[in-house]
Amino acid sequence: MAAVFTDAANSCPLCFRQIAGGAVCGACQKKPPQYARLWASVYYQPPVSGMIHEFKHLADSGMCRPLAALMRRNAPDWLETARIDCVLAMPLSKERRFYRGFNQSEALTDALAAHYGWRVLPRGTVVRKHTPPQSTLKSEARRRNVKNIFELKNPLESNCNVLLIDDVTTTGATFAELAKTLKQSGVGQVYCWSLARSQMKS
Repeated sequence: MAAVFTDAANSCPLCFRQIAGGAVCGACQKKPPQYARLWASVYYQPPVSGMIHEFKHLADSGMCRPLAALMRRNAPDWLETARIDCVLAMPLSKERRFYRGFNQSEALTDALAAHYGWRVLPRGTVVRKHTPPQSTLKSEARRRNVKNIFELKNPLESNCNVLLIDDVTTTGATFAELAKTLKQSGVGQVYCWSLARSQMKS
């Protein structure tokens, strides 16, 4: 079974929900996120979902290279035109990082940065409060769960453009909250790139 790449032509450019014609969906029109664009490379389904589980929860570092390769194979269509000054991996709370032993998003970010030649912001640039995992919550609870969880510790250059990288996005709430924190500090545009797009559980 092969990975299924996302259909950008029929996805909302701000949350990547499937929508015919690729228009901005109603939810994003009603409340636009503070990031400029969001992209997901593949859908969160087998075999990718199993690979991510082994990488993220079983600390199988051998999964990093093929997962990063999938991201490069279906990179954002705006990547060449967007001015990216630096990239930031989605931070983990201190508690979750200690439990896992590593941050899977940092590993993906390092692999992509080595390929594209990006400047990676150091760990600790943004700290994250410990909250329940987003995967355990429904849509509205996800937004409440990430509210005000990020704090910028190291100031960034004014008007610099930042690319955020994460392994899985569902509602985009975590990306949106981190983008809000960065925008409040004076950065320019914030772009978001996730390996996989998961569907919200009913």
